[in-house]
Amino acid sequence: MGGSADKSEAGGGRWELAAHLVRDRRLGLAMLGGGLLYFAIAVFGWNPMPCPFLQVTGKPCPGCGMTRSCFAFLRGDFPEVWHLNPFGPVFAVFWAVVGFGLALPQPWRARFADRLGRIERRTRWAAWVACGLAIYNLTRWLTVW
Repeated sequence: MGGSADKSEAGGGRWELAAHLVRDRRLGLAMLGGGLLYFAIAVFGWNPMPCPFLQVTGKPCPGCGMTRSCFAFLRGDFPEVWHLNPFGPVFAVFWAVVGFGLALPQPWRARFADRLGRIERRTRWAAWVACGLAIYNLTRWLTVW
């Protein structure tokens, strides 16, 4: 595997997520900015977007508790991270890496995105995280939440 379906001529590939956001600076900055705005609003205790899945089904979605988990991670409260959503640190580190890449000047940003893309294609970490989130969410549904 790893043929031409995994890579495009521009250096991107279907397994690249962070590298794509670093390469496409406008998209990366827009998504990072939106996330930071949401995060800043949540710091003040306002929930700008209650989970529609939870409201309709009464069951948590894979992202339920993610913002509070990131807050707990930044505070170093790891038992609370585990209780709220253990994938919070994964997303916090992901956005920190993207933010770092976006802050680099263009020649360095391109090299950083290429290296990041190679790592992402090799590890396919996004697929593993998606599978882990799905399994985690199914276990939450089977237990009292």
